[in-house]
Amino acid sequence: MIAFAALLAAAISYAQTPESAAIHALYAAKDAKLVVERSNVVGRYGAVLIRGGLMEGSPVTSPILVEHFSFGWQALELLNFQCRLDAHAIGAKDTTDLMRGFPKPRDDRPCKGMLKDAGSQKDVDAIRKQMRGPLTPSVVVSGEFALGQWYGGGGGDSLFKKRNGHWGLVTSGGGAMGVHEMRQFNVPRSAWCPFGIWDAKCPTKP
Repeated sequence: MIAFAALLAAAISYAQTPESAAIHALYAAKDAKLVVERSNVVGRYGAVLIRGGLMEGSPVTSPILVEHFSFGWQALELLNFQCRLDAHAIGAKDTTDLMRGFPKPRDDRPCKGMLKDAGSQKDVDAIRKQMRGPLTPSVVVSGEFALGQWYGGGGGDSLFKKRNGHWGLVTSGGGAMGVHEMRQFNVPRSAWCPFGIWDAKCPTKP
């Protein structure tokens, strides 16, 4: 487990094609080869279905949502649930085109607690380039701090801080960060609700 976690930490989480980005989020089953079964690209988004891939020890039979950023393509979500698709507000027509020919996601609406990218695109890109989880659904920037979510080999949050104009990792770990971690790393209270901190007292959860 430690070796696998170290491998994930060292892995590059983006690629030059949507297909490669989706493949990077998976690992092959024993004696299997990862094969692109179908790939739809609509604007800056892509949906890619890979045959022979595993995630957390289970076969992946749903497409992976990828998005193009300034540094390349990055995997965002495993599209086995409708809310994971809806969270990105892609638009009805583009969503239909993106999902054409794929298995329909399980309808888990109403969607609650789903975050999407927030902050300047330059900041979001700089942080996303440093994320190391197999899947990175969101990066939220608030002032000089930012929080990126990841999952696919477990799941958790990565906290970043901007110093001298550059974003650097403060801490990253499994599980959602709470108020304790926000206080520990001096994250201002104004960022807690935008970050979706689970035990913060917010008027409404994002």
